[in-house]
Amino acid sequence: MRGFKTYIITKKTLTKIFTVFIAVVLIIIASVIIIKKKTNAEYIAVFSHSAGEILEEGTVNESSADIQKSVLGFDVKDPISIMNSASVKFEEKEPDTPKKQEKTEPSETAPPPTQTVNELKINNATNYDVNLKEMCEKPLDFKLDMQEPEVLIVHTHTTECYNGNEMTGESERTTNEAYNMCRIGDVLSDTLNSYGIITIHNKTIHDYPSYQGSYTRALNTIERVLKEYPSIKVVLDIHRDAYVYADGTKLRVAENINGEDVSQVMIVIGTDSMGLDHKDWRSNLAFGAKIQNTAQTLYPGLMRPINLRRERFNMHLTKGSILLEIGSNGNTLEESEKAAEYMGHVIASVLING
Repeated sequence: MRGFKTYIITKKTLTKIFTVFIAVVLIIIASVIIIKKKTNAEYIAVFSHSAGEILEEGTVNESSADIQKSVLGFDVKDPISIMNSASVKFEEKEPDTPKKQEKTEPSETAPPPTQTVNELKINNATNYDVNLKEMCEKPLDFKLDMQEPEVLIVHTHTTECYNGNEMTGESERTTNEAYNMCRIGDVLSDTLNSYGIITIHNKTIHDYPSYQGSYTRALNTIERVLKEYPSIKVVLDIHRDAYVYADGTKLRVAENINGEDVSQVMIVIGTDSMGLDHKDWRSNLAFGAKIQNTAQTLYPGLMRPINLRRERFNMHLTKGSILLEIGSNGNTLEESEKAAEYMGHVIASVLING
């Protein structure tokens, strides 16, 4: 008579079996996503940016980060591709040949209030219903007194730079302030200050040497400056967009304005859709809608559709917080400098006229 062997399955063994099962499922999911990556660029861009934002909010542990690496194809601690960008591509690639626009010279003083509300486009990633026309027709929820610092410019991803400007490998980043987002912030800050809007430009690097945690570090900077200058009502987080197509070409968003190529700009607005406290997001959106409307009147073609997001992006600290994507990694620094100048005129008009 043959004896029987006894196998004892412990809780630990069951846990290992379950872990292996989950790993296999995740590998299958990752494979499907990777296969789709070349044909579904929009999904990948949205997924990577959202996952990055979750990391910034501190709700993903190391094991989750490893899963993210498997799915996205990059290490969130050392991003080297477009997937590390705080940007999202919702539109098809723009043609390289810019459209012709009538010449409109920038005003020396703030332009008059925009009476007409244009047809404003929005990419709404939330379940919230918004009416941009109504928001444009109402006064801002805050007002400047032009006596103290009231605008703060920061850069969560400070080292982002443009095509051909001291880019570090494939990461398209540099700590040189003459070429990264600090240069764009300088142009915007100088333009706002020229209107008497006292603007502070903080050039703290938040995304180097570690990209992971850049939003958390930026939040600390914003809170510190707001504590030092409680008069600040507007926080502008300046980025550049980015995307790399399957053939290796980079996203370039540009329009011919005043006879020269100018980077297009996208306004990103965060919400409380993911459960984070952000009671004033509609005030932020109203501010963004007014900027969009004024820009569309003064510089047709300058703006891309507003991007309303589920993430918060540190916009919960003031009623005038917005994120600006000025150009992309396929644009030049010069194109984006001009866009920043135009945005300065537009934002000044909105702030002065309410």
